[in-house]
Amino acid sequence: MDPRLAQLLQLTSLYGTLAKFYEHMDPEKHIYFYQKHFMYEKQLVQLYWQLHGTMD
Repeated sequence: MDPRLAQLLQLTSLYGTLAKFYEHMDPEKHIYFYQKHFMYEKQLVQLYWQLHGTMD
């Protein structure tokens, strides 16, 4: 696996887990971590398609 892809998978998972953890305890932290999760998720998908071709 491409190391950049592995790193983005790890960050996406980390921030997704933190967002879920804070979902009902601290809405501000939930939003902060969810925004990070979403940012890395977008980068992950973009890199995936760069490495594996587009769905045209």
